[in-house]
Amino acid sequence: MKLKLEPLRTPGLSHMEAGQLINRHLSDLATIDQALLTDVPFNTYINALGSQLEVYMQGLAQVQKNEETEKIVLADSVRDKAVSAFGTAIKLHLLSDIPEEVEASRSLSILFGTYKNLATLNYEAESLGIDKLTGELNSPAYSEKINLLHMSKYVARMSEANATFKTLFSGRMVGNALTESYDMKVLRSDMLNKYSDFAEYVLSMAKATDNSLFATALNLLNTGRKYYSDLLARRATPKPEEAKPSLN
Repeated sequence: MKLKLEPLRTPGLSHMEAGQLINRHLSDLATIDQALLTDVPFNTYINALGSQLEVYMQGLAQVQKNEETEKIVLADSVRDKAVSAFGTAIKLHLLSDIPEEVEASRSLSILFGTYKNLATLNYEAESLGIDKLTGELNSPAYSEKINLLHMSKYVARMSEANATFKTLFSGRMVGNALTESYDMKVLRSDMLNKYSDFAEYVLSMAKATDNSLFATALNLLNTGRKYYSDLLARRATPKPEEAKPSLN
């Protein structure tokens, strides 16, 4: 049987679910026989994830207690979606059968590629990045391409979402809650990146060795990953409409 990791789209998880995912994994992995825990990198990953989860949950608690913070988190999600929508529109135009549109979208794709990690930046860095991106898109070098592809609405959407976020963020009083919310995206990104590295390490070692530690750990990871993958799938599946009563 080919060993693999259950696919899981972690960006689809809420902040709370991301924390619950790591917490479940750590709880499951803690059931492994202590005699098997002799691999130094494995133990280092576990300790690092435990430390990151503790800080992450503290930050999350601060976010949930503050209504203004929640508005900022929501506004950040809105602008992340606006950036994603712009990238998706570029990809669609790359499939055009009109050479001019393909060339225009290729040029935009190159520019957008330099901003591909916008959603992972901290709040202020992302604000600056979106300002720079939309500024370039509205410049003479790219505005004609935007007009050719009828993509001005996507550029406007990014600008408006970013402006809304900056208004909320700059209008907030400086305090502990501000510090915690500012770090939340970074905390999540760092934790999930460490988790991804750990999962890939377990998979690689399970393939390369006959150490039962890694086979057991991989099974436990996959059980948790499948649970959250199924959760996301159910959330994305529209509920069937109730049958309308017959008029006969």
